[in-house]
Formats: sequence, structure tokens, C-alpha cells
Amino acid sequence: MRLFSRRILILTSVLLAMLTGTASAADVYNPSPDTAVSEYGVTTYLDLARHFVPDIKATDNGYVGSKRVALRHIGGKGYEGADESAYGFYDLAAVRMKAEGKERLLVLFDFAQAAKAAQGLAVLALYELDNEPRLLDAADIGFDQGTYFFDQTLMPIAEGSDAILTMSSHFNSNQTYTTQALAMVKADRLELIGTALLFDERTCGLERRQTIRYAADPARGKPYAPISVTVTESAMPTDETCEGTQAISASEREIRITYTWNAADNKYRADSDNLTKLAIENERRF
Repeated sequence: MRLFSRRILILTSVLLAMLTGTASAADVYNPSPDTAVSEYGVTTYLDLARHFVPDIKATDNGYVGSKRVALRHIGGKGYEGADESAYGFYDLAAVRMKAEGKERLLVLFDFAQAAKAAQGLAVLALYELDNEPRLLDAADIGFDQGTYFFDQTLMPIAEGSDAILTMSSHFNSNQTYTTQALAMVKADRLELIGTALLFDERTCGLERRQTIRYAADPARGKPYAPISVTVTESAMPTDETCEGTQAISASEREIRITYTWNAADNKYRADSDNLTKLAIENERRF
């Protein structure tokens, strides 16, 4: 189911890229773990994965290992997941990006594909590409059970620099929980800019959906452009009713913030706590 869902996500992303022309999952490819990373070298993607799960190998259930290397979480110390009995994947995702004028390779290893966890280990690794890949930095970017590149995987924020967009999620029969992560590369180190917690639900008489949009104009702002984030929440009545529930009317609202580069702190800062308030509101609905 996880692999099928991921394929659907990638197909949707490709269609989005064709319609919008934005940098998106159309740039993302899914290499076989056994193929060489560079046409001029011999190091495979599985070799790269063994840097994080040293005993990973091919099994009847994908590529699985039982030992992990300690790794920082991009969100900080409060976000580390618990150790699991198995780590592994069925497929990988990779994309070429630009960071401070240099071409880099990003590989996303979602090691939670082999065994479900409340918060799976998802390693985002940054490489310099020459004849052989050289690891520059890596961080756990998993905020939920499964982690993927977002539809709009890369977003230019300066000439020669891209922001990185990922999503972690899980779902049940009538609810979907998603944490969107926005990150960048600075001095060849992955750095989190911010997150957004989204929540979709379908209950008696109500269907609520939250979607997110990112935008940045590299021509505005130096050294990095402002990044606008817009979450659109739509609530729609459904034909399904339950005793004791009140009918609702269709409604829509937008939650906005802008991240602006702060030269004194050498990082992006949000102009409001609107996304934090949304996260608290969504958590109360769980």
C-alpha cells in the first residue's frame, strides 16, 4: 500500500509540473538501489544507504537492516524518533539541486517503508557529485510515518540556490495528518526553515481539507528572497448526517505567513505565528 500510494503521489506531481511549469517532483527520479550513482563511478545507492543503516541488504520485503547510525533530526533534539527493530525501503528518491551556486545531489532514504513507526526514520542526504559521490551532510527529516518529496520539490530562493520541500504523513479511514517541511542548504549543511501541520478530515456532515502553497521570487531580497506560505482550508457539507449534528455551510479561509531573511541571525524568520496557531488548532481536532 505504501509503495502504491507513493507511485500515485509521484504521478500526481508529474502532472502538476506539466500544468504549472514549476520545479516539482518531475525533477525527482527513483533510482534502483543497485545502480551506480555516477556513470563514472562504482558506488551504488545501496552503498550510500549503508552509511546510515550499515547492515541493510536485499530481502523478500525490499531492502532491510536492523542497525542505524545516530543522526541529528533537522527539527532539533525534541524530534528524534525511537529506535526500531527494522529499517528499510522499497524504493528511493533523488533530485539534483542548486546550493549557493553549486550543483548538489539530494537523496531521500525513507527507512520507515520496511516497518511502520509512529515517526519513521527518513534520512535526507546531501552529496557533492564527482566521479564518486561525497557525503556533505545528512539529517533525519521524518516527522510522521512516511516521508516523501513534496509535489513542488525545489523552489528557487536566490540565483543558484533552491529551497527543499518535503512532507511526512499518515492516514486512516477518515483523517489525514501531514507535516510539511521547508528547508535550505547553507554552507553545505541542511537547515530547517519551518514546518506546517495540516489535517484533513471527513466526519458526519463535514469534509475539511487543508492545502498548502509556497512562493518565492529570487529577484526580490538579498541574499535570499522572502518565502510566502499559504494554507487554504475549505469546509464542505456532505450528504452524510448523524443524529445530533448540525448542518454546516461551505466556507474557506487562508492562513498566511512570510519567511524573510534575517541578516543578523543569518537565517529565515517568520513574520507571524499563524502556522503555530494552526498546528495547535489541528491537534485539538485529532
